[in-house]
Amino acid sequence: MQDHNVSRVPLQLVRNCVVASIQVDLSEGVLSQFRTDLLAILQQTNAASVILDVSGVEVMDLVEFDALRQTVDMARLMGARTIFSGFRAGVVSALVELDAEVESIDAALNLDAAFDTLETEPEADLETVDEADEQPATDAADAVREPSDG
Repeated sequence: MQDHNVSRVPLQLVRNCVVASIQVDLSEGVLSQFRTDLLAILQQTNAASVILDVSGVEVMDLVEFDALRQTVDMARLMGARTIFSGFRAGVVSALVELDAEVESIDAALNLDAAFDTLETEPEADLETVDEADEQPATDAADAVREPSDG
């Protein structure tokens, strides 16, 4: 059941990309509703990417960032590449000081840069996966040896 008192993050489909412009204070209710709405629109539209515009967020703590990162992970599982855009300098500084896991996210300075990144950089080059398959196996299974009788 939806709480009609919870602010919603507007979602707009542009160039096969869902643009989410977060211009409200983040709370557990807002983050939960956002996750539900985003995953629903991804399922309905089969959008290839998502841009999370966080330029309106003045303060973000580790819990809120982790909730957004988990939502990004869910979108990725649905096949959508996600880029954050518009982080404010103070938010970036705070997240780094709090040791937030920022290495796994894609980010751009603004919406234009995010769209440019989506258009010019493929998320993964499938040829590198194929090349890895051609290499000799060196995984843990290869290291297991049959016990010797002697």
